[in-house]
Amino acid sequence: MFQRIAIIGLGLIGGSLGLALQKAKAAHRIVGYDQGKGVSDRARKIGAIDVAYSTLTDTLRDADLVIFATPVGAMRTLLQSSAPYLAPGAVVTDVASTKAQVITWAEEFLPATISFVGGHPMAGKELSGVEASDADLFKDHIYCLTPTARTRAIAIEKVAAMVEMIGARVRFLEPTEHDGQVAGVSHLPFLASIALVNTLAEDGAWEDASLLAASGFRDSSRLAAGSPEMYRDICLTNSEAITRWLDEYITSLQGLRTRIAAHDKDLDETFTQARQARQKWHAER
Repeated sequence: MFQRIAIIGLGLIGGSLGLALQKAKAAHRIVGYDQGKGVSDRARKIGAIDVAYSTLTDTLRDADLVIFATPVGAMRTLLQSSAPYLAPGAVVTDVASTKAQVITWAEEFLPATISFVGGHPMAGKELSGVEASDADLFKDHIYCLTPTARTRAIAIEKVAAMVEMIGARVRFLEPTEHDGQVAGVSHLPFLASIALVNTLAEDGAWEDASLLAASGFRDSSRLAAGSPEMYRDICLTNSEAITRWLDEYITSLQGLRTRIAAHDKDLDETFTQARQARQKWHAER
């Protein structure tokens, strides 16, 4: 059990972490801070945190585990501004969608007395904000941890224990390995969704065509409803891996286009291959 856990950022993920940690009785006290007006108080009212603070300094004081649950774009400034106020020996982790850049910032700004363990829970939902928080959001989901050669073993053990407390499953990855994999399975899908929606919405016939859009469009376009700021920051901090996957995806689309234009009668083989791969992935989940 931890003595004092501080959660910085109390949106869906931060709030859900608070609720899950409270449910697990993971700490004597869980405190929180969010820059959004009234967010910290709402997090306290739903039971995600015990105490809501109005300053970062007060929130960090004496915390033995600090969780940065903000978008990756805020992480550099947050790490830099938090460094002077972290208790010696504290363990810091995050939930950002990209890891290599965040770890570079952590190693640049955090003092040697602080251990940082990169983290990324592979869980979420369409709704955002602390009101959408769910104590079971992470249950049975993969939670990536990305330690480096500089990460202390005791810090890894503590964050892994926290992950298990909330019902998630730890998966250890190298930071660049993590970024390469999530670029394909997480970042490419939202870019594909955005491209789909913009392609159709910019067409002159969209107003009429939209009346015909049903479950296929709904499912394929869901990710386009996500946070534009979050998506932007992910692209800026994982540009190389995302670009590589986009190149592969564009090549695949161009191949399909060529075959469709040529009236290739063997297209069903490609479609069957994709269906089988998807069914296998779904069954193994």
